[in-house]
This record gives sequence, C-alpha cells and structure tokens, in this order.
Amino acid sequence: MKLSKVKFAQQASYISKNAAAWASDCLDLIDIYPDMRPEDVFRFTEEMRARLANLDGLARAALEASHDR
Repeated sequence: MKLSKVKFAQQASYISKNAAAWASDCLDLIDIYPDMRPEDVFRFTEEMRARLANLDGLARAALEASHDR
C-alpha cells in the first residue's frame, strides 16, 4: 500500500489544524487562565503523538509493501 502525497498532506494538515486550534483556544482564554495546566499540555502532546504515530504507521505499511514486491 502506497502512501500518496494527498494522504500525507491530509494527515499533516489535520495535525496542523488541531495544533492551531489548541493555540487559538489558549490565546482566547489568556486573560482568564494565564498559565497552562500541565494536564492540558499532556493532553495536547498525547493527541499529537497519537496522530504522528498514525502517520508513522501509514509510512511503515507503505515501506513494508514496497519490500514485498
């Protein structure tokens, strides 16, 4: 199974969109909550790691498929 540039761009843009949403939400609430709670940072990094792991999985599957030929 190949990893197309379209699929890669889709995954990368989803990661970027979610990171931007987190940043925007933080800035919207900066007057009420000036500091980041560690739990929120952990939730963010956990979400990003999961998305990146999914992308790694797609790349790994593509690599393994190319070796099977």
